[in-house]
Amino acid sequence: MKSEAAGADEAKSKEYPNILKGMTGKDSHKPEQIFIEKILRATDVKRIYILIRPKKELTVEDRIEAMFKNPLFADLNQMKPTARQRVIPILGDCQLANMGISPEDRQTLIDEVQIVMHSAATVRFNEPLYNALAINVRATMDLMKLAKKMYKLQAFVHVSSAFANCTVFHMDEVYYTNELNITAENMCKIAELLGPEKTNRMTNEWCGKSPNTYTFTKALAEEAVLSQGKDLPICVFRPGIVIPTAKEPLVGWVDNLYGPMSILYGVAHGILRVLYVHLDTNANFVPVDMCANLMLVSAWNTAKTGGQVAPLEKPPIYNFVPDERNMLKWDTYRRTLEEHAPKMPLTKMIWYPFAIIVNSKLLYNILILFYHIIPGYIFDFLLLLMGKKRRMVKTYRKIHKQTAVLDYFVEHKFTFTMENTLKLWHSLSGADQSLFNFNMLAINWPEYFYNSLLGLRCYMGREQPETIPKAKQLWSRLLILHRTVQLLVYGGVSALLSWTFLRAFQVL
Repeated sequence: MKSEAAGADEAKSKEYPNILKGMTGKDSHKPEQIFIEKILRATDVKRIYILIRPKKELTVEDRIEAMFKNPLFADLNQMKPTARQRVIPILGDCQLANMGISPEDRQTLIDEVQIVMHSAATVRFNEPLYNALAINVRATMDLMKLAKKMYKLQAFVHVSSAFANCTVFHMDEVYYTNELNITAENMCKIAELLGPEKTNRMTNEWCGKSPNTYTFTKALAEEAVLSQGKDLPICVFRPGIVIPTAKEPLVGWVDNLYGPMSILYGVAHGILRVLYVHLDTNANFVPVDMCANLMLVSAWNTAKTGGQVAPLEKPPIYNFVPDERNMLKWDTYRRTLEEHAPKMPLTKMIWYPFAIIVNSKLLYNILILFYHIIPGYIFDFLLLLMGKKRRMVKTYRKIHKQTAVLDYFVEHKFTFTMENTLKLWHSLSGADQSLFNFNMLAINWPEYFYNSLLGLRCYMGREQPETIPKAKQLWSRLLILHRTVQLLVYGGVSALLSWTFLRAFQVL
């Protein structure tokens, strides 16, 4: 990857004078950190205004300082020691009206901002509807209203999701407002009239065919962009399932346990042993660093074209999933992990890691009884004998509740077109493609997952490579224990069946 200094003139033409970046979502992913690091490292951005709220006992300034101490920013801090000074926190909260921004800060944004990146969201599938509407829909409308006052505005990028319109199984780069039973504005008005309790009680009625509040509210937000954003230089970015970095600034970097990373982490610890997955369906994963690059390029392209949309045209949409010529199946993901996982186990495993994958929900429910619930009670009983707090049954109940919300996406096959995204990629020069790479065709998936396993072990497990020999020793001991238990259980079941058969024979 080329740095700003090494980039060609074409690459350096992508300069973002002042940017507003939202990161106040209740449980948002962390692509904003990748985005901030990349734009500071690769462009001549003057200032980045970050919409952010205090968290726990940390002030907004504390959170910014902590972000820059993350290993993710190590190279940037060396290359550009003053980069931190260009990041300005704006106190706000997407759950509040007008995002909780003070009049003084609003005026600063109106006077200064030229690029808006809106990625703040709650990504909980089971978020109460009233909260999801406030964060994912109303905040989007409030931000567009504010953007219309920004007289220097050149581009507005709304970050949606490839699965926002998941009631459609083949998704083009178009709007699917006909799938909704209400507009974003009317839904927010009704929610305010009804209040949290009544709105949440009517979740199923409002969501209609949408499987959860997340996809429903993300679809509403797209409707808001279409109906209220036409006067803005705006575009929509729809990423698939966001996973660890492919290359930059660190290979395999991850700092949250959302989506497939949480499943992988649970299996690696020996806790999660049964998975409900259709292995022949597409795994629509996209590396987070490539998402950041496409966000930057889509903003640049919008600004370059002046954001002009013909009266009958609609703001452009950029779908971002694996290229159909380099498609990733869940089975490929499974085989790659089975090959590489034994090479880098964790030192904190509680049992030998393995996973039984089934595509029948009935069989899944039977197996979790024997591989999760019953072992959980046994483990809790042992904890009780040792005077420790019981936790495994509670953990399994939480896991089963969280994974249940994914059933809809397991049971359906989704396909996408990426004409706008591919056209944007081919419009870049060689230098720009190197600097802002989002070419999904070129990804080597086995190599990528090998690196992501190392990254998960290092950045989430806090285990360095030198601990691998110790972890392999634990792996071997747990394997012997696992086989011993299997032998005892299978032997016991066989003996019981034989005894039952003999008793039945004697009766006859």
